[in-house]
Amino acid sequence: MHSALLVVDGISSIERALLPEIEEKIPRSEVSLRTEGDALVIEIKAEDTTALRASLSSYLRWLSAALSAKEAMEE
Repeated sequence: MHSALLVVDGISSIERALLPEIEEKIPRSEVSLRTEGDALVIEIKAEDTTALRASLSSYLRWLSAALSAKEAMEE
């Protein structure tokens, strides 16, 4: 089993935006999402490196989109 842990400080408010993605299963991987203080923690476990790379890519893309939306709303 391969794993990755993404911890991003100051964006715990983004958690709700990513929750629907957690409900959609990515093949050969498990993802958990939690907050620790003001940090968002995304933990990905995958059967192989290909599945880990695909999951990381997806969550980084969704995280980037959520952050862009948040910044646009704050302007």
